[in-house]
Amino acid sequence: MGPPDLLQFFENDETFQPSFARLGDLTLSSAFQPIFSFSHHRPIGYEALLRACDSACDEVEPLKVLNRPTERGYWKNLDRGVQLLHASNFARIGNSQQRLFLNAHPDSFIVSGAYRRLIADTLSRLQLTPDRIVLEVLETPDGNLERLIEGTASFRKQGFLIALDDFGAGHSNIDRVWQLQPDIVKLDRSVIAQAAREPRIARMLPRLVSLLHETGALVLVEGVETQSEALLSMECDADLVQGFYFARPAPGQVDEESCRAVMDSISEMFRARVELNARTKNRLLSAYTVALQTAAERFCEGIDFPHASDDLLRLEGAARCFLLDAQGFQVGDDIKAPQPYISAQNLSRSTHEASGSCWDRRQYFRNAIGEPGTVQITEPYLSINGAHLCVTFSIAISAKGSMWVLCADTDWQHIAGRYDLGNAVSWNR
Repeated sequence: MGPPDLLQFFENDETFQPSFARLGDLTLSSAFQPIFSFSHHRPIGYEALLRACDSACDEVEPLKVLNRPTERGYWKNLDRGVQLLHASNFARIGNSQQRLFLNAHPDSFIVSGAYRRLIADTLSRLQLTPDRIVLEVLETPDGNLERLIEGTASFRKQGFLIALDDFGAGHSNIDRVWQLQPDIVKLDRSVIAQAAREPRIARMLPRLVSLLHETGALVLVEGVETQSEALLSMECDADLVQGFYFARPAPGQVDEESCRAVMDSISEMFRARVELNARTKNRLLSAYTVALQTAAERFCEGIDFPHASDDLLRLEGAARCFLLDAQGFQVGDDIKAPQPYISAQNLSRSTHEASGSCWDRRQYFRNAIGEPGTVQITEPYLSINGAHLCVTFSIAISAKGSMWVLCADTDWQHIAGRYDLGNAVSWNR
């Protein structure tokens, strides 16, 4: 009895473009989910998804097909056959500017030179060039990593693009990015879903995307299903997006006009949120800037630092003020704000005496010394004094015959939550 895991293709014309295939009693076909560019407001490609049904026309989960037991050596035939089915169908629906995203088991990358040439010949018959194919690496815990790295490099040399799938879940992590050097990193659905539920994760998302960009990879957010998730995907500076919110998988082309309308709507919401949050943020920053300048003037007039900073510490979100000398050493202890804000209890976690601490490596000190008389403002960072998200204001002044740096920490975690200052706010003033 012959092996049951070889696909039988059914051609629909002379150019060998099958619309479906048989695998035993199963009928296999392709569905395509569009992948959109935020910048272009249109689909730049499609991810091919397997669809299967049995002889009774009942749907069968694709993983049950792909993970079914096979005789040794036939698994690759099944995987490659499905890829051929998708490539053939994509050749009929995709335009010359769009790319096909194909899921590929790691073993698919470990092939001979002869097989790579066969792939190139097949794509040539389908009038698809390798640069229009994005091979998505599906990570497994027990794969041969060294051979996988060699295999992906060889396919990249042929002109194929490489994507790392499911980043943030399972075994796909930053270590894999460094090792495989993918052209695209796909953030797993769980990442954007958690970010939509937890503000802390949402605040981290832009930095994660920025880190991936620095590796040379574009970032694709997958599994976007809600308006909130779509906005977060834009705010974190991702390049590409896919998910039910924009379009569901279908056998043919997506209705680009309806999808553009969705993209336009989200972009308008994004712009409105950016403008509102920027106005709110600038108002808050201006209040702290003026208060710190006033404290500096009072200090120059001979008023001691604790009293000079009284008004500043009454501002909403104020956490503490502290004074540094010209070398960055703290003079005196922290002067803490009287108001109990959301994360103010974290201030009590710092058990070290602040006086005598050296902060010369901090950006707020270096920037202030470099530009005396001008208030400097940091980006949000995690404060060692209380472990809360902090923005520090600083100004260097000459008083009492010496150079001083006056500093004020704000509990930005409280402020951002209070005024809903999300990732849409550009930090550059």
